[in-house]
Amino acid sequence: MRFFIILLCFFLPLQSAFAAVDIALRGKEPVRLEDVYQQDGVPYIAIEDALDVVGLTGHWDSIRHSFLIKTKRGRAEISPASGFMKISGEYYPLQDKPRFIDGRLRVTDSFILNQLAQLTGQSIYFRNLDPATNSAPAKQSNNLEKLFSFLLNKKTTKNGSLIRAVAIDPGHGGLDTGVIAPSGYKEKQLNLEVAEKLAKQLKMKLGIPIYLSRDGDYELTMEQRLQSASKEDIDVWILLHAQAAFSAELRGVTLFIRAEEMTKNVSGENVVKPVKSGSLLLANNLALALRESAINVRGIYPSSRLSLGRGNLPTVQVELGFLSNPEELQQLQSSDYQNKIVKALYTGIRRYAKQSKEK
Repeated sequence: MRFFIILLCFFLPLQSAFAAVDIALRGKEPVRLEDVYQQDGVPYIAIEDALDVVGLTGHWDSIRHSFLIKTKRGRAEISPASGFMKISGEYYPLQDKPRFIDGRLRVTDSFILNQLAQLTGQSIYFRNLDPATNSAPAKQSNNLEKLFSFLLNKKTTKNGSLIRAVAIDPGHGGLDTGVIAPSGYKEKQLNLEVAEKLAKQLKMKLGIPIYLSRDGDYELTMEQRLQSASKEDIDVWILLHAQAAFSAELRGVTLFIRAEEMTKNVSGENVVKPVKSGSLLLANNLALALRESAINVRGIYPSSRLSLGRGNLPTVQVELGFLSNPEELQQLQSSDYQNKIVKALYTGIRRYAKQSKEK
């Protein structure tokens, strides 16, 4: 009887909003799916529809009470009763559990962009076409902002060193691969390789503590990523990522900082003026050092991404390049080119530290 009630809850219709999404494998034309529900700002897509777009198949096993997906890696298994995906006896955490809505098992955009990309071995394009519900609930967002603001406020320097400590966050990890190049090279690998080299440079030449959010191939929650940046002596936080695009021509490093640290509204006027923030100063120094090393920099841009946190801790997200550009992909896999980027990042951080200390 208990099982029947639980199963009934999975199939009960929920208060949802219809939406639509575009999905495509890298280089393919997007396919529009309209049998989509929005739950608290999160799109839920029928797993069969998503699998059909990316060329995989699967079915619901009524005996196991789970959905089985046939892949080159073996059979993957997900269930609305579990927060994990099982592959070949190993379990991988999911950001959102699958849910039965309107009689179909549905997954979120997180599953499609991360787990499904891993199962196909290709990066996946995803776009939510309902802008009115394309964000997290206000309550959740406010709670996250409060958490980030508490964690990421810069502490006052009490000693005479140029910079006390640096936190580095190599993006993705584990089943969360990030961008996957056509060759199979994964963003998570590049991020960690560059992070470890940058950490070594900073330790050797500045003699300061360096905190990595991860030192191996495993997934992290947002709270775990923030732990490295929330320590008392952190003066700089660097987030390392890479990009991909449908165009193979795009290339270069892109720098992101918090949107509120680039411009502000002048009180009483409808005028926006630049802000001389620590993050912008850091980004300017990184960009200059990269260009001096003959590395293409696309620019410094504002971002409202929650991954950058909130507060005034000098923070820059460095997109190391485009894995979709064959020439840049080859460079990014090269140890010599990685060392070139690391040297420039070190130079930029050191210059920033000297300038902020003089101020």
